[in-house]
Formats: sequence, C-alpha cells, structure tokens
Amino acid sequence: MFKRFTRWGFIGMVAGAMTAGSAFAGPIQMFLTSGGQTTSVMIGSAGTPSSTSFTATLNGWTISGITGTSYSPEVTSFVGLDLGGYTATCVGVGGCSSDPLTVAISATGFTTPISLNEFQLEFSGNVHGGSVTTAAYWDTANTYFCNSGDSASMDCGSSDLIGSLTLNGGSKSLSIAGGPDTIRSYSVTIVDTFSAGLGSDPSYSVDTTVTVPEPGVLALFGAGLLGVALVVSRRRRSRRF
Repeated sequence: MFKRFTRWGFIGMVAGAMTAGSAFAGPIQMFLTSGGQTTSVMIGSAGTPSSTSFTATLNGWTISGITGTSYSPEVTSFVGLDLGGYTATCVGVGGCSSDPLTVAISATGFTTPISLNEFQLEFSGNVHGGSVTTAAYWDTANTYFCNSGDSASMDCGSSDLIGSLTLNGGSKSLSIAGGPDTIRSYSVTIVDTFSAGLGSDPSYSVDTTVTVPEPGVLALFGAGLLGVALVVSRRRRSRRF
C-alpha cells in the first residue's frame, strides 16, 4: 500500500510540475517620475497580454512610444515583462537639465516556478550624451512596485534585486541572470533611470525585458520524469508475475 501511494504520489507531483505556471499575470501598471513631478499610475488592459503606453512630456523630458507589456504562459513562450522600444530626450529646457527620469513598470500574478538565477534581464539601446540604468526586481508578496499601497512609489530594495545593467554611450546589448532560489508566486518590476542633461542634451532609445523559464521547458522536464515513473511502475508489476 505504501509503495502504491508513493508511486502515484510521485506521478501526481510530476503532473503538477508540468502544469505549473498556468496563472495569468497582470494587469500591468506603470508610472514615470522626474524631479518633483510624478504621473498617476497607469493601469494596463485586462487579460493577457496586458499592456499600457505613454507618450508625452514630463519635467522637460520628451518621452515617446513607451509600451509596457506583461505576458502569461498561455500566450507566448516569452513569460515576463517587456518595457520596450521607446525614446527619452532632454533638450536642456526645464527640469530635465538637472533631474533624472525614472520609468517603472510592474505586474503581479506570476506563478512559473523560479530557481536560483533563472530570471534573465536583457537591456539594449542607443545612448547619446548620458547614461541609463535598468534594474529588475522580484517580490514574493506579489505587490506592485514592492509596495502594498498600490501607489506610484518604488519600494523595491537590494534584497529584491534580480540584477541591474548600465548603458553609458553608443549602441549596446547587455544581459544578466539573477533571482532567488525556489519561488512560485511573485510580482516582477522593471525600473529604467535616465541621467539628467547637465548641459549635454542626452537622448536615449532603449528596450528592457525580464524573462522567466519557458513553461514548455518545464513541461518537457516533467514529461521526462513522468515517463521514468511509468517505466518503474511497469517493471514492478511485471516482477509480480
């Protein structure tokens, strides 16, 4: 009886691993801040993928084409956040000459299991006259921007950091792996920070993504384990006869 329970318990565990990561992530949220000016929190569309966008000026910064998107396993093999394909420019007028610009996006509800260093942060772009840093964070409390107040406030800290990357000039593509060991329910946040003009009139064009393991990979691994369990079960039954 114990062997039978153990065998079917193991098979059930493997089947559970194969279906992990099936919850929908989002809706995405985004806000921008520079100097004393902060936008309201922009909430993305319901469902998946969830996205929101922003094109306007803030404290002298001209921002064009920001689109933040969160993805779920059912939609695509890309599972995570994308803050992509946008530009930020300071022409030396307004606060941008002395105040950096911060763009933050966040989404909750990720359930794809993560092991140590399985998050992948990718950062690419063209930088002229300044520098831009991206940082990505995880939060097992599953809150937006690592705060429970649902407000335009970034409370993520070093203990939540997946990794950070900096572009100092020219055209580059960078990546880094990071993250804690064994989490199964979490939110993900990306923060891009652009340096102030300081007389240089900087312009930026960047794309940032955070990915997690593809559910297909997890399913393949689970299928392999399930096959092993079935083979062992058949051998045990054949020995009885």
